[in-house]
Amino acid sequence: MAEPSIEAFEIKRILIADAPWLFILEVIVRTVFMFVFALIIMRLLGRRAVDQLTPFDLLIIIALGSSMGDPMFYPDVAILWSACAIATVTVLYRIQTALVNKFPKYEDFTQGSPAKIISNGILNSKVIGKHTPTQDEIFLLLRNQSIRSLGEIETAYLERDGSVSVFKLPVDKRSPGLPTLSQDMIWELNPHKSYEKVEDSGFYSCYKTGETIWLEKGSKFPGCKGNIWISSEQA
Repeated sequence: MAEPSIEAFEIKRILIADAPWLFILEVIVRTVFMFVFALIIMRLLGRRAVDQLTPFDLLIIIALGSSMGDPMFYPDVAILWSACAIATVTVLYRIQTALVNKFPKYEDFTQGSPAKIISNGILNSKVIGKHTPTQDEIFLLLRNQSIRSLGEIETAYLERDGSVSVFKLPVDKRSPGLPTLSQDMIWELNPHKSYEKVEDSGFYSCYKTGETIWLEKGSKFPGCKGNIWISSEQA
């Protein structure tokens, strides 16, 4: 059977496809209903700041977005089906929240736990390697908090939501440390490789660990993870 021909730039097909013009009114009614229903559901889900969303919260948002959006304009998706799906997701979310509040180990299993990634200016490479954010991404988060070097940091934690919480050292206890520059920016500091000769005395930091030491002119850069040394940021 031959396919029906399509007329290019047909206004009715572009605007409403095969639906009657009156379907526009139905779309408006569907959208108003789903919007009001969504407001009620969001009130039941409780309050959560955007920057505190966990992976489970994002999953809920995706599920609700699909369930709420489709019945607004798809004529073959019944509103009642969507309402049932949304109600089910809401119940699951409330159960998840109750389990998280009652069982800390369950929270760690489903959402992860905070991880100490910096201690006294030194990066915990093993811990960082187990999580999604890269060193460059962590340094970006630190720069957003106006942290110029790891020498300012007593401890830093990678939180469940992917943010980084920082406890700074008192100003009088800060020391030279690894600058919070991404790998494509360290060329500005003239990086050196391990076992090269030190041309100028000063503090240098291993780029992969944050280990910071004083090196005299004429000595050699020691070995370190990644074998890249850069000039330290002064406290």
